[in-house]
Amino acid sequence: MTQQTPPSSFLRARLARDHHLGLPLTTGILAVLSACALFALVAAHALSPGALVDLDQHIADWLHARATAGLTQAILAYTHLHGTIGVLAMSAVLAFFLFRQRPRASAWLLTLAVTVPGGMLFNYWLKFQFQRVRPHFEQPILVLHSYSFPSGHTIGATLFYSVLAAWLASLPGNHARRPAIIIIATILTMMTALSRLYLGAHFFSDVLAAMLEGLAWFALWATIIFTVQRHQLARKSSN
Repeated sequence: MTQQTPPSSFLRARLARDHHLGLPLTTGILAVLSACALFALVAAHALSPGALVDLDQHIADWLHARATAGLTQAILAYTHLHGTIGVLAMSAVLAFFLFRQRPRASAWLLTLAVTVPGGMLFNYWLKFQFQRVRPHFEQPILVLHSYSFPSGHTIGATLFYSVLAAWLASLPGNHARRPAIIIIATILTMMTALSRLYLGAHFFSDVLAAMLEGLAWFALWATIIFTVQRHQLARKSSN
């Protein structure tokens, strides 16, 4: 007769810090599910008439009415840095540093390789599923003919800075710097999102959904890769 595990024992195992199926895995799963749920909520309200759509249009009109030539040039330079080529170039530089630190950084290198290009391709696929038209203005700053939801620039920044911040926060001696690392990564990501709003390339819900999608994608693959790594280390230590 099979002995069943008491619920309390199962819960304690899921919260154990020193087990590959413990707290890190539980936290990762909760992060993925939470981000996915919020993304679905934003998508549902952004693609049907309602308060979020009205807010999207209000923000777009407000920013467009306050655009200036000098600010536009600066924001164009910043947003182009976080386009597909820019994000992949920054990822290649980070990959070079992680490659030189093998095998200690092998899991981070794999996370970067799967997360950034994979997430950007997945976002491209999502655009064709939602097929949302971009904001329209009589005198637009940018004219783009691709779909709007979710924002490609924003998810690229979210994915890259998530990996970069997580790796930097994991380095020995960076424990006290973790809050600053997370804050800086968040600011850089939000600046990318704001640049897309200012240029009239996206609605507010486009960039919000992209950030949630990027966090879910990063959390998913980081959880998988580091759970496997912890399992392999546990097996080696037990042999």
